Amino acid sequence: MSKTKGYMLNEYQQMTHRIGRIWTGCALALTVSVPLLFCLIYGVTPEWESFWKGIISVVPMYWAIGLIEIFNYSPMLGSGGTYLAFVTGNLMNMKVPAAKVAMDKAGVSAASEEGEVLSTIAVAVSSIVTTLILVVALLFVVPINQWILSDDLLRSVFDLKIGYVIPALFGALGVVFLAKSWKIAILPLVLMIAVFLLIPAVYDISGILIPVMSVLSVLIARWMFNRGKV
Repeated sequence: MSKTKGYMLNEYQQMTHRIGRIWTGCALALTVSVPLLFCLIYGVTPEWESFWKGIISVVPMYWAIGLIEIFNYSPMLGSGGTYLAFVTGNLMNMKVPAAKVAMDKAGVSAASEEGEVLSTIAVAVSSIVTTLILVVALLFVVPINQWILSDDLLRSVFDLKIGYVIPALFGALGVVFLAKSWKIAILPLVLMIAVFLLIPAVYDISGILIPVMSVLSVLIARWMFNRGKV
């Protein structure tokens, strides 16, 4: 085991961080290579003035959300699950719920060795299943569009800016935690509902609100515990 800034890393974690950094770098290189190859093959270059305007308007928000997600989700996923989830994406509505459910069913935490392994497996399986579903959808995109998505009711569901899938998923997961500690959950839940109802614009920066409400929920739980309410 080696010591890094006061934290003891075992052999598995050292290997995970080493491999995770390598493959994260490879994923970043592949992502950048797509537009770069388009430029090289077709002999085109971006309109730099528009490019930098777009970067300035978009990057600050996404960099902030990206950094916040690392601090917020890493403790839930463990080291292996974190690297894999951030490379494959779709954390909030796929990878984090999959890892969380797997660890809850086994009764382990992400900080344990068992949790590390389970989280990584859950995220990996989730990624594989998602990829397979996308492959099937691409193979049958025309029949699916003609037979299913042509229905007016289903089309109206898929055309919504904020669909029903994510709320349904987090609602199902949230019920479990609400049932365990419903007293602690009431105040944060009411506050978040009030914020979204009174300030609809926060939908566009909802990623930033996640760590804010996480800290606020901990403080509320601590306050209730000190007063003997939970």
